[in-house]
Amino acid sequence: RNWRTGYVVPVMSGVLSGGIDVDNSRVSFDHGTGYHDHNWGFWKGVSWQWGQMQQGDLSLIYGRVFPPAEAADPDRIPGFVGVLGPDGPLGYATNVRILETNDATGRPTGVTITGRSPLLDVQAAFRVESQVTTTMSQGPLANGINFLQLRGTYTVTGTARERRIALSGPGTAETFRTISPK
Repeated sequence: RNWRTGYVVPVMSGVLSGGIDVDNSRVSFDHGTGYHDHNWGFWKGVSWQWGQMQQGDLSLIYGRVFPPAEAADPDRIPGFVGVLGPDGPLGYATNVRILETNDATGRPTGVTITGRSPLLDVQAAFRVESQVTTTMSQGPLANGINFLQLRGTYTVTGTARERRIALSGPGTAETFRTISPK
């Protein structure tokens, strides 16, 4: 339906070098590990669930895009989970469940992710430790929802291409929440 968009992850787990200077103080990223993705195209009215973490020689990424109803049937857009090892992808799945849990105010507290395919059987739990909320109520992308960027800890278990996985470490996630009327 003429909805053109794209998403790519050129670096799931890469070596960082450099730093940021703020007010005569330097934050060094030398010997760190980083992640880079990019999206492009038509994103008005789009929301998603997404997250990633890396530990040692493994990286996990998951997500699901929810296009506007006039562009595509959201129920026909599968989610994905992928695990990358030191020599490339170990496995991915589109048989995915992403469940968010909230506190009494609707603030996210966690996400559980499961992904299953012939080469991948993983379960991940993400515990939210902090969040940044961007209100999307004005401008050309106004859509009545808040964009939430989350930081927390992942615990991942399962197998990828017969490799046993047991990870626990920091990571990030993104999601959206409807703006409550005042």
